[in-house]
Order: sequence, then structure tokens, then C-alpha cells
Amino acid sequence: MLLLSILLLACTAPKIEIPTEILSETEFTNMLKEIHLEEAAFELNKSEGLENAKKNLANSYQAIYKKHDITDTTFSKSLDYYAKNPEKLEEIYTDVLEQLTNERSTLNP
Repeated sequence: MLLLSILLLACTAPKIEIPTEILSETEFTNMLKEIHLEEAAFELNKSEGLENAKKNLANSYQAIYKKHDITDTTFSKSLDYYAKNPEKLEEIYTDVLEQLTNERSTLNP
């Protein structure tokens, strides 16, 4: 029994702590979802005037940062952190896609 316990403990991966200046996976997921929705709106609106669409996108980024009470630097550091941890980033993007798909199915039954 003791040997089994030791083997189980040895096989578990150590939990990696996220640095305090990095957004949690949940926060980062929520922000990415919002950012991708705004970028989709930009793609739809840029044909009506590129400069105006760029300005609206920049304002949208700032509104998202303000909503989540962070700076663009915090978002950039978080993006860099998760990019260096591709398994986590893949999980985050899977969640983003699931949320967007669920929202779409709610809007288009």
C-alpha cells in the first residue's frame, strides 16, 4: 500500500504556480473571448472605413482592459506567459471556442 502511494505521488505533475502579475486562466479566457469578438467586428466593419474601424478596435481593447481592471502591459505579459506554456494556451483556446460556439447556438437556435 505504501509503495502504491509513493508511485501515485511520483506520477503526479507538480502544480505550476502562475506568477501574480499574470492573469488567471479564467480571466485570460474571458478576455480572449471578448477580444476575438471585437476583432471579428473589426473585420466586418473595416470595409466601411479602415481608419474608423481601427480606432473603434483600439477603443474596444481599452474598454476590455478597463472592464477587467488591468493594463495592456498585464495582458501582454499574460499572453507571453501562456504562449510559453502551449498546453495551457491550447486549453484556454478550447474554452474560448466552446464559449463562442455556445453563444452562437443560443443566438441562432
